[in-house]
Amino acid sequence: MTDNISPAEARAALDSIEATRAQMAALGQCPPWRHALFGAVMGLLVGGVGFEITIQMACTVVALCAIPIIVSYDRKRYGVFINGYRRGATRPFTFALLAVMIGLMAVQMWLRERGAADSVHLAIGIAGFLIGTGASVIWSRIFRSEMERGA
Repeated sequence: MTDNISPAEARAALDSIEATRAQMAALGQCPPWRHALFGAVMGLLVGGVGFEITIQMACTVVALCAIPIIVSYDRKRYGVFINGYRRGATRPFTFALLAVMIGLMAVQMWLRERGAADSVHLAIGIAGFLIGTGASVIWSRIFRSEMERGA
């Protein structure tokens, strides 16, 4: 037995898919503080590496405590948290960001072993914050674009 679908039913199904994609695209629209909070997590993780162990641990704890705030906000506002490592157009960007952050951490460790000034470590942490914040904005644009075009 063949299930034939009418043109009207097909159109309704396609319209439903488009509406769902539009809702998914809206998930990528975050307020500026949300991007900045992600940047702060990255900045703390990168910046802390340049300092003594007690400061490293404090930065790591604060950064890790901020992650549930981000997840909770996303779930409350959008009903879902979208993982940065999801399949799709954002994944290559996420891995590139990860490589940059690991690179900054490696530079921090190298400089720490050579006795670099705290101001240098702080500047690299601020760079991590700025890169993380900008990356969050770019990631959300990539995600919205992907959802809007129906990839």
